[in-house]
Amino acid sequence: MLRSRRVLTAFGVLGAVCLVLASAAPARAVPPAASRPGQPGQSVQSLEWWFSSWDIQTKVWPLSRGAGVTVGVVDSGVQANLPDLRAAVIPGGDTSGGRTNGMTDESGPLGHGTGVAAVIAGQGVDGGVLGIAPAAKILPVVVGSGYSELSDMTLQTVAAGIRYAAAHGAGVINLSLGLPAPSAGSCDPVLQDAVAYALEHNVVVVASAGNTNASGQIPVEPASCAGVLAVGAVGPNLKLWQYSDQQPYVAVSAPGSNIVSLGSTGGNVIGNGTTSASAFVSGAVALIRSRHPSMPWYQVVQRIINTALPAGGSVPNDSYGYGILRIPGALNTAVYKVPASAANPVYDAYQQWLASPQGKQFTTPSRPKPHPSRKPVAAAPASSGSSAGLIAVIAGVIVVAGAGAGLSVLAARRKRHRRYT
Repeated sequence: MLRSRRVLTAFGVLGAVCLVLASAAPARAVPPAASRPGQPGQSVQSLEWWFSSWDIQTKVWPLSRGAGVTVGVVDSGVQANLPDLRAAVIPGGDTSGGRTNGMTDESGPLGHGTGVAAVIAGQGVDGGVLGIAPAAKILPVVVGSGYSELSDMTLQTVAAGIRYAAAHGAGVINLSLGLPAPSAGSCDPVLQDAVAYALEHNVVVVASAGNTNASGQIPVEPASCAGVLAVGAVGPNLKLWQYSDQQPYVAVSAPGSNIVSLGSTGGNVIGNGTTSASAFVSGAVALIRSRHPSMPWYQVVQRIINTALPAGGSVPNDSYGYGILRIPGALNTAVYKVPASAANPVYDAYQQWLASPQGKQFTTPSRPKPHPSRKPVAAAPASSGSSAGLIAVIAGVIVVAGAGAGLSVLAARRKRHRRYT
């Protein structure tokens, strides 16, 4: 039976803090008293500290910029007419009943889906937000509007959005959202079937792990669904972000603190949460799939997991999963070898689901051949060298603060960013 459910953490960002920054196009819809201009002369790209942490320009872009890959952003829509996104966004869909093409953000001035898209494929026009996979395309799919806990997103609209993106050419689907799950090991059949539909079409499915750590560790789906690469968030010091969910479904993490991105009115925002952590992993998938177009979804996931920087003690663990994303290692197959026997808990969970009564009832004409059997390892060693990931979000429950103060905090913290080696 189909069940309708309201969103628990609006697009996966409960507890986030957003600072509205000045830009050529100010965030007009934000009350003037709630924001102040940013520091004169400080460019947006100078705040994108993850570029140096991951060696994006020296070790990633010479190999891949994401060309030829479409990222399905199943979210609130994307404001496609903004200069930093105009060349990246293609017409998408709307499963929320709005009958739009997804190219308008329905979440208000902070623009949740817009921020996600910018983290992935922002064009950096006139010093604006530059994504980690700027040559990738964004397919926006609206599944709900609003960025508060009153969002009208439901289990059905999300499931339909996943299917839409998979059927319209997405190579990876980003789900920076969360619905309440009964347990960390459960997933509603409607959502699980939609995820399976995407996987059977060779699509990597990435979801934010949730931001409910301060409110009782409530598991969320689709992060809990079998076959989904769930992403937690860490801060610039590589410590777990305080609101990031600690759940057994967390596969990898990607810092979620002090991330500058794009609002729907053209202004820039700084935020925290697992939303951008998921977006950065989706961008990494786009880079890998562009470089290795014949690599099946489960091998892409396996590389991301086994080239991560171990963190949190014994690996895996509920906080960091197998560690913190390292894009250069995941991308460069010639230097960073990942054996077929390496851990792949995401794929293993999906195979277990396929063998379950529900999985046996699932049918699709494009089911891939089973992966060769292997012995999963408890903790695969991380590849040595290169940098790793940092990242995160835009907002659900939002506190708008002075932009000048936000920029000052960022500038101070930038000095403490660590490289991933």
